[in-house]
Amino acid sequence: MEGLQNIQPFDWYRVFIGEGTSVLFLLEIAFRTAVMYLYALIFARFVGKRSVGQVSPFEFIMIIVISSAAGDPMFYAHVPLLYGVVVLTVVMLLHRGMSALTDKSERGEDLLEGEPILVIEEGNLIDQAIGRGTISKRELMSQLRQQGIGDVGEVEKAFFEPNGKFSIFQADNENQKKTQSTMPADYTRRPGV
Repeated sequence: MEGLQNIQPFDWYRVFIGEGTSVLFLLEIAFRTAVMYLYALIFARFVGKRSVGQVSPFEFIMIIVISSAAGDPMFYAHVPLLYGVVVLTVVMLLHRGMSALTDKSERGEDLLEGEPILVIEEGNLIDQAIGRGTISKRELMSQLRQQGIGDVGEVEKAFFEPNGKFSIFQADNENQKKTQSTMPADYTRRPGV
């Protein structure tokens, strides 16, 4: 609270511009924002799809950066609004640039957002795919059960998508086979159920 004793409430210059703010310092804020944005994007990309959840890595980063950039000037008297405006502007420009890159370049899109991972083909689990993108066998089996699939052999192809969801294509009845049950290992049918 010591720092707050010297602060004059509603000092409009301090609120909007900040004490001792220079153009060079605003450029430093823009640079810091770009570095943190790119680092956070790389972090979100490599943390894995399941950790990010139902949002794309871009959306995940936007949520984090916007909440921080908008929150700091609201709560800290020594952080002027201009700093938050610069950060949000740079983040928006970076986001637009990344979106343009992914729209124009399939390779750029694959690099930044990831590619679908084939996890089942012709009723067989692709063992080397399990663990990539942080998908576990247990989660895959859960997704299959939720789609009403009782055996992996009922699936022609299944993909773990970059957004963390699954695309499951069932095999025709004549191509279905019994390979591996999707039921939990400790599943026991109780009498009367």
